[in-house]
Amino acid sequence: MAESTLMSSLPPTGPTSAPESPPPAPRVRIGLVVTTLVVAALVAGWVYVLFIYDPGLMIDELGDRSFPTAAEEICAATRAQLDELPPANLATGPEDRANTVEVSNGLLVQMVGELRPLTPDGPANERAGVQEWLDDWVTYIGDRQQYVVNLRSDENARFLESTKGAPNRGITRAINGFAQVNRMESCETPGDLS
Repeated sequence: MAESTLMSSLPPTGPTSAPESPPPAPRVRIGLVVTTLVVAALVAGWVYVLFIYDPGLMIDELGDRSFPTAAEEICAATRAQLDELPPANLATGPEDRANTVEVSNGLLVQMVGELRPLTPDGPANERAGVQEWLDDWVTYIGDRQQYVVNLRSDENARFLESTKGAPNRGITRAINGFAQVNRMESCETPGDLS
């Protein structure tokens, strides 16, 4: 009997199983569930944006592509003519510079004249958008013509462009924005005054 008491007080010597780990704390479970839900929501959001969402037309984007296509051709031809003119840094003086800008202004006036009859007959907002864009070009060309006058009377004259929308936003921003949205890269304002 003494031997049996002794045996019962000794730890078992056979194969033992590792102690079971306690179940995760409720906080850990909640954190895991929240993290899984956040990841699932992010994945679902990206799937929606990349494969399902249709933004429609952007602001100022024309639904009918006939005007932008025709305008790009006209503007590209004008841009090619502008590229043939001497760059600003090669002008021999203010008068030479004024003469070159005057020629480029004539090309831009001709371009706007060719674009105006192409104004779409479609929805009123698209027609008004194109007309406003062409009017912005007229304002910009007027600024360029004033620059020519200023160059002829002041050798230190600088090009000053009209603003549109906000006091610190030049009209070129509106012109170029409309051209970019409608994929008419050649219809952006030329960089010939810099």
